[in-house]
Amino acid sequence: MAAANPSQMNNLTTLIKRLEAATSRLEDLSTVVPAIELPVTSATGAPAAPIPEPLPASIEEYDELIVNEVAKYVKLSNELGESSTEEAKERYSAIAEQSKSVERCFAEQRRFLVIATKAKKPDSQSQLYMDLLAGMQTHCTKVSNLRENNRHSPFFNHLSTVSEGIPSVIWVIDAKPAKFVAEITAAAKYYGHRVLKEYKGKDQKHVDWVNSYYNLLAALEAYVKKHHIMGITWNAKGVDARELLIDPSTTPSAAPSITPSTTSGGPPPPPPPPGPPPVLGVDGPSSPAPSGGDMGGVFAELNRGQSVTAGLKKVDKSQMTHKNPELRGSSIVPARTPSSGSLRGKSPAPPSKTKPAHLTKKKPPKTELDGNKWIIENYENEKNIVIDNTEINQSVFIFRCKNTTIQIKGKVNAVSINECTKTDVVADSLVSCIDVIKSNSFAIQVLQKIPTIQIDQCDGGTIYIPKESLDVEIFTSKTSAVNVYLPPVKEEDDYSESAVPEQLKHSIKNGQLVSEIVEHAG
Repeated sequence: MAAANPSQMNNLTTLIKRLEAATSRLEDLSTVVPAIELPVTSATGAPAAPIPEPLPASIEEYDELIVNEVAKYVKLSNELGESSTEEAKERYSAIAEQSKSVERCFAEQRRFLVIATKAKKPDSQSQLYMDLLAGMQTHCTKVSNLRENNRHSPFFNHLSTVSEGIPSVIWVIDAKPAKFVAEITAAAKYYGHRVLKEYKGKDQKHVDWVNSYYNLLAALEAYVKKHHIMGITWNAKGVDARELLIDPSTTPSAAPSITPSTTSGGPPPPPPPPGPPPVLGVDGPSSPAPSGGDMGGVFAELNRGQSVTAGLKKVDKSQMTHKNPELRGSSIVPARTPSSGSLRGKSPAPPSKTKPAHLTKKKPPKTELDGNKWIIENYENEKNIVIDNTEINQSVFIFRCKNTTIQIKGKVNAVSINECTKTDVVADSLVSCIDVIKSNSFAIQVLQKIPTIQIDQCDGGTIYIPKESLDVEIFTSKTSAVNVYLPPVKEEDDYSESAVPEQLKHSIKNGQLVSEIVEHAG
């Protein structure tokens, strides 16, 4: 093998040294120059969306209430009439429509709670506060109207259960919200128990529907006890609630953040120029000087000494009523008018509240048989209304009658008296019960058999019990001045009167609440 050329060996050595120098230079640059982080962009080149603000724990639990309890109630409301005929589905439609209003009402309440976590509390008497509550009030009214417009519906107790329970969402304005929700729940159960009694063992869908609404109200009460036991807590350092009224998601942050408007990294645009200075009324009237009615003027008058009474009018003896008795009988104090020297005029009268149209317009009286239900309504000053040709499976519904006497012949299933005044009902015999609701000065007499009497929100009533019904059960709630007349032991004796107790004493014994009737001796 021939020896290598000395010139080629020198060139190879030089090339190796240059490569080593370049490698060393690159290593030095990698330790001096920091890595450049590029902004994360989407596929279109736009900056990534900001991370949404986390919700408070109270709002997250309220969302769980809507997803679980509210959704289940709405689902069962829509399923009640699925397997029915077209005519029956139309009757069930009111329940489904009512559930939609309940769902929207809870959605409006969630919006109210979100605003409360981000805003300062407005004045409870201000229009802004009323606007915050307007959404809930609107849907509560829709729920109530569906009940009032379907009084003749066979599902009136269903609609009444929801209508009596929906005011529970107004706990946001109560100082003791948990107690408020519990009281509303008790009112809803009054009608809910009727549905359970009617459909238990017959149609499980209706039983599940009532229980779903009970669970919804119970979940709401538990939520209030956990997060708002003393009422709504507003954000003392928050923004004005007016800014969040349109959309709570557009809340301005407490600290201003600078975000570039373009992806080029340029500076933000300059702020707009300030507005024009206010126009000063140079030629306008000056501020009025303090009148003599201020405190300085009062002390100045007192410092005048005896001359302070110089401007008073002297009353002649002939004008003094205590020295002239004949002036006392004819003396009339004139009415005070704003021009008679009084500093304060007559207070304006409070604005009159107009009643809804369905209350002001008097409806004609009506007696008709709708299916198995007799409907008697809007009678006034009628003393001889007789319902005969009745059957044992029929019921009688008496609504908004005044100063009226109604006689029911034969044996019927049930009688309901609703919103009546001075109405007397005489019935031969009943299978189940008589219900009296929001009726004052009523009288009930059953000639033969009556198992149960239920009275709710009534003032003044008389009940005559026959000998055949001494085992009758009487249930009362929110009722006063009700007397029960019991039949005499001997025929020659008179009926004995017993008052239904109104006053109860509650005490705690052995860790339990014990209620006793307060008896007054004397």
